[in-house]
Amino acid sequence: MSWQGRSARPSDLDALAPLVALVMDPGWSRAQLSQALADPMGRIRLAESATRRAGEDRLLGFVFARRILDVLEIDLVGVRPGMRQCGIASGLLRGLLDSEGERGLAEARLELAASNEPARRLYAGLGFVVVGTRSRYYPTGDDALLLSRTRFEPMPPGRRSDPPE
Repeated sequence: MSWQGRSARPSDLDALAPLVALVMDPGWSRAQLSQALADPMGRIRLAESATRRAGEDRLLGFVFARRILDVLEIDLVGVRPGMRQCGIASGLLRGLLDSEGERGLAEARLELAASNEPARRLYAGLGFVVVGTRSRYYPTGDDALLLSRTRFEPMPPGRRSDPPE
């Protein structure tokens, strides 16, 4: 399936809230999503179906991050079930990291459950490394892995990894 990446707008809340609730457990509340959409430090990228039939959902995935000085904190990454393993999450993240890297990004950080093997492979493929652990961090008893990436080399012209807006 073809998709397009773009920055989120406050008007995306009605389409975004059900997608976040579908793919995140626990998800963010509507108020938290609204606040994130209005945050000037927020960096929210959406994947949208390039072709849509009547009744189909247009949003396929999302990345929520915050830029604080020269550090990007990645908070949420999700892709609609049935659309996973199609390159959407990696495309959104690559586009965001490339864009922020061009603006002097020094580090990108995130945390994830140690048992989340698909996410671990995704982030390793994007150059993230484990820099710490929070033992039994999640209610399930799972550890949290702290990941970081500090190298940001711009891609050669014409090789953007995120589809154009």
